[in-house]
Amino acid sequence: MTRRIEICGGIASGKTTLANLLEKLNINSILESFQTNPFWRAFYADPVGTAFETEITFLLQHYHQIKVARNRGNAIASDFSMYLDLAYAHVTLPQDKQEIFLSVYREVEKELGTPALLIHLKCDPKIELKRIRERGRDVENSITIEYLQQINTQLEKILSEKARLHKLLVIDSGLLDFAHEENVKQSVLDQIDDALSVEASKYEKTY
Repeated sequence: MTRRIEICGGIASGKTTLANLLEKLNINSILESFQTNPFWRAFYADPVGTAFETEITFLLQHYHQIKVARNRGNAIASDFSMYLDLAYAHVTLPQDKQEIFLSVYREVEKELGTPALLIHLKCDPKIELKRIRERGRDVENSITIEYLQQINTQLEKILSEKARLHKLLVIDSGLLDFAHEENVKQSVLDQIDDALSVEASKYEKTY
């Protein structure tokens, strides 16, 4: 049985950095290939006019990546999450398009099931925006702090509603610099390893 970890958080909250770090625990990282979404650039140029095709495509890309990755080994960690896809849809889509998105989302969720561990990287929007500016992707120049706050707020609302369904680990990635500080890296890895060990023991007892 492949154990799946999903990492969720706002833009530039450290999702990819953490997924790569988890390789030290022999967990295979599954990274979002956002450049292959043909609507990604168009979305930032016209977020209202291209939101639906952008969000649906990301959802299906993530679904496919997880399906393929489940055959690779005993543990995988994605730097994306279905709940984050849902948060984006609630922020960017009008009600009629949300209903269509949700119908696809429910099918995806039903097939993939729940992850063994959900990691929420909380990060202040001001810090996220600073990191976005520092990484210098031209397409992200239009991102505002209001947009980042909307995504974070909606994600937290979804996670609070779904919390009982998951083992949830919350990490403040604005305060904990696991990208550069070795002692913080080890501390975060220990927290995740402990959370996975608890979840594994619960599964063994149930099984």
